[in-house]
Amino acid sequence: MKTLIAVYTTRAGQGSTFWGTSLAWTLSERRKVVLVDADMEAGTIANLFALRLDGQGIANCFGDRPARSEELEQQLVPVPGRPNLMVVPGLHGDSPGYEMSEALHKLGPALLGINTDVVIADLGHPLMHPNLRSARGAAEAICQVFHRAFIVIRAEHALLACSINVLRAARPPFGEIVVGFDPKDGHRKDVLATLGHELPDLPVREDYVWDAKRARELSVGGTPMTLGQIERALNLI
Repeated sequence: MKTLIAVYTTRAGQGSTFWGTSLAWTLSERRKVVLVDADMEAGTIANLFALRLDGQGIANCFGDRPARSEELEQQLVPVPGRPNLMVVPGLHGDSPGYEMSEALHKLGPALLGINTDVVIADLGHPLMHPNLRSARGAAEAICQVFHRAFIVIRAEHALLACSINVLRAARPPFGEIVVGFDPKDGHRKDVLATLGHELPDLPVREDYVWDAKRARELSVGGTPMTLGQIERALNLI
């Protein structure tokens, strides 16, 4: 059965695109994967892979009715050197797209029907979108469409406080927190204890180390990081 995975963050710049792209890259070693750039404030995945586009993009799926799977499949762009990985490029321009509950109303049926093994959608930071009507509504919409939801946050103290406040307000029905630690961070135990205490309903995954050097390489068209043993760690096998 196809697995639908959402990856998002609470605030821009915390690495959700880096982690989601690396997850897609890793899973596509053995599975057909579609990576959808559904960041409603501007997509960057096509640029990260240096993809050549011929007008494809998620914007072509937004209309007066929900998109069909075949319309979404027409937007797929292959990733060179990774035959099992296809990308739906994201939005471009200065104007933000739909807030997440409305975006998923339009995209949800197409995501469910697309022909692949795994769909991974990078949702950006949907709980702080400029046109957000309800953080709770956005969180519920995500959980209605996707089977798994990974919330990527950085372990820096200022960002951590913001993330906790955002997630408290949104109260996602389910989700798993992926914490990006700097290898030199000496506050790992304190961060994990704080998250466990403040957000007890969202389990924390401890198996992600923030690699700033690889993130910079990916931002200029490099190769994503392979997440070793991630399938087993996340029970995706």
